Amino acid sequence: MAKLYFRYGAMGSAKTMNLLAVAHNYEQQGKHVYMIKPALDDRFGADLIRSRAGLERKADLCVQPDTVIDLEVLRGIDCVIVDECQFLSEFVVHQLRNITVDMDIPVICYGLRTNFMTRLFEGSKRLMEVADAIEEVKTTCAYCNRKAVFNIKLRQGTACTQGAEIELGAEDLYQPTCCRCFEARIGVDNPLRNRGSHVELWLVRHGETIENASGILSGQIEAKLSPRGIEQAIALKDKLAGVSFDGVYSSSLQRAMDTAHYAGYDNPVAVDELREFCFGDYDGWKIQDVPQDWAKALYAFKDDFVTPNGENIAMVNARASGFVDTLKPGRYLIFAHGGVIRTIAKNLGADRFIQNGTALIIDWTHKEIMGTVE
Repeated sequence: MAKLYFRYGAMGSAKTMNLLAVAHNYEQQGKHVYMIKPALDDRFGADLIRSRAGLERKADLCVQPDTVIDLEVLRGIDCVIVDECQFLSEFVVHQLRNITVDMDIPVICYGLRTNFMTRLFEGSKRLMEVADAIEEVKTTCAYCNRKAVFNIKLRQGTACTQGAEIELGAEDLYQPTCCRCFEARIGVDNPLRNRGSHVELWLVRHGETIENASGILSGQIEAKLSPRGIEQAIALKDKLAGVSFDGVYSSSLQRAMDTAHYAGYDNPVAVDELREFCFGDYDGWKIQDVPQDWAKALYAFKDDFVTPNGENIAMVNARASGFVDTLKPGRYLIFAHGGVIRTIAKNLGADRFIQNGTALIIDWTHKEIMGTVE
């Protein structure tokens, strides 16, 4: 018995070019193919099947959801080939399945597996259930070199989660993505997390300062980015590109504001509650000159760490986490400091001290670390 094939791939995986090549190969052997496409896919013309590489041919049949395929026209046909099969109705898929049984003609269907919210299309769902062979047409993520498994929908270059399931478009509207890049760009409406609205934090430690490089404790004294720190901040621009944020905040200390500027965010909201620890008597001292038992306690970051005439962990946590608790559900980019970020992470039961110019991604609602940007 002939088989029903479902060959799926993400956007840009050359599915239609593959389809046209298969049709060409059949015809080179003197065999006859019958080409089907959904009528609603009229991007290149009502009955035209066209690849983005420019190859094209006419479809023999454009189907509506209720189309009844005339089996008489298939007599003498060696293969039925279907483009954009994700748009087919279950009614039409059943007919394709029956063609392989009743007429012993192989049917090869090409299309997307899931929509921009990672859900199966009607046609794809039924094909996954009834096809004899399910094969992937592979391509790489538009944002990295991993294999693409999802399709992300764009509005003016930014990922979005709204709109109709079927909205015809090409690279200007959709991009293939791996799971990691999909999650990074889709934001708090991420369907893979199945959590509804929550607060997601991207906590960036400012770039290296001259004081950092010199081993000087620069809690709430002003410090200046070093050349290396500026490079780290500039590098963040590409790392954060394409990620949408519902708000951008920064510690009101200049080194954090400058990092935001070099990273491409010129107008972050300055927040005093996000300032670094006040190291009191030791602010501005070289770390080698402070009492070493105090320095060890600082590095250990235990709950009972105390700064002479300055702040302890509980005080910093009260102001920094208190600010975060005021945020509405959404994804937020926050430029801050190593001590503040480490304090916020302690709320998750994790001790995370991150390097200059890197970010810690946190699901604040569910108190989980989601990843890092380095």
